[in-house]
Amino acid sequence: MEFVEWTEKYTVGNPLVDAYHHIFFQMVDEFRTALAQDVPPNMEDRIAFLVDYTIMHFESEEKLMEKVGYPDFEAHRETHHLFRDKMLDLQRRYRLDPGAVKADELLCLVQDWFANHILGTDMEFKPYVGKN
Repeated sequence: MEFVEWTEKYTVGNPLVDAYHHIFFQMVDEFRTALAQDVPPNMEDRIAFLVDYTIMHFESEEKLMEKVGYPDFEAHRETHHLFRDKMLDLQRRYRLDPGAVKADELLCLVQDWFANHILGTDMEFKPYVGKN
């Protein structure tokens, strides 16, 4: 898997949302580095952080979209709900059987989703953030 690095192309124009996104990229980089050095990451803590942070970030982003009157808010929120549910399912599977969730599965899921979501769906509300 190729590492996706944070660049300005991921900026949506709101300092808080951009900071949240940047922190996700940093977390993925730290996790990837730990895996490359054969340092076993604490998967339970990593998954718990991702679930909590994802929910907090989505709530914040959704409040911003409502505030700026983003017309595709409901569809965007649904993409958040789908990803949140994937993360909660991954957490549930890990709790039932820690061997059922591989570190690289978690890393790929998070990195791919956020990189694609930010460049796709999040960029659609960027013009509305800039107006306010």
